Amino acid sequence: MSSLKRWRRIGEGQFHKWETPGEELEGIWRGTHDGRFGILGTIETADDLWTFPLPVALRDRLQRVRVGAEVLIRYTGLQTAKTGRVFKGFEVFVPGDEAGVEPRPPVAMIRPAEE
Repeated sequence: MSSLKRWRRIGEGQFHKWETPGEELEGIWRGTHDGRFGILGTIETADDLWTFPLPVALRDRLQRVRVGAEVLIRYTGLQTAKTGRVFKGFEVFVPGDEAGVEPRPPVAMIRPAEE
């Protein structure tokens, strides 16, 4: 038997879509998880738990933030890459002491081929 009711799972907080440049979410980073249409991120703010889509530009920046760390995410609007592709831009901030940031992995050294 099918129901026309729209169900919402309890305990997952609110869903946030990044639409207006300057929008911010500030709180405790709770990490990523798989969503129905892709990878989602979650932040626990003073008011609620917020879940939001993770475009590649945002996911790349949040990879270094430790789960449980304070974070501020600011949507900067649509931007154009050098290739001409349009993408959503973000700024990600952690407290000044960098306690919430994972160290950057070392960059592999590439040596020129010896002749």
